[in-house]
Amino acid sequence: MDDRYWIRLLPWRQKNKAETKSAQIKFAPKLVICRERGWVNLELHLVNRSSWWVWVEEATVDLIDLDAESQTETSTGEAKLKILQNIGPSKELSVSLSWTIYDAAGRPHEPYSCFVLTNVVYRVFDEWCNAQLEAYRVEMEALSVTGLRRAHRDNKKIKQINDSVDLTAKEHKG
Repeated sequence: MDDRYWIRLLPWRQKNKAETKSAQIKFAPKLVICRERGWVNLELHLVNRSSWWVWVEEATVDLIDLDAESQTETSTGEAKLKILQNIGPSKELSVSLSWTIYDAAGRPHEPYSCFVLTNVVYRVFDEWCNAQLEAYRVEMEALSVTGLRRAHRDNKKIKQINDSVDLTAKEHKG
């Protein structure tokens, strides 16, 4: 026997196999700013880096610590965006969150800001899954994004949010 045989048996050399097929899917949603024709939009960018199709059902957006004035409607602080799209292997899809956040914030007339917590519900191999994005601090003027930055995990408000709010989506009834 040569040395290669023994090296393959070492525990850190063995690949960790996922217990379920859906855990093998590399599905990566993220928030990005998109600039088109003078318009600055907040988009949910859904990237499927696997070789399987992924059905994306919806995105749930929670607004925490909303700082807004001159709203034309009452702020709900949360919204669901139906996506209802298949994303093919090694493909991506972008959907706008600007209207969703604007409506959930109560359609303010002045600049506003909040923490945005986003959860994406998707289905793969007949199994429902959730992809929870990290918290972002978003600054907007009406539908236009003026600032987007990751909320630091050591931020006191984020710690309070994580302790008091269940960030995972309710189980999907399908």
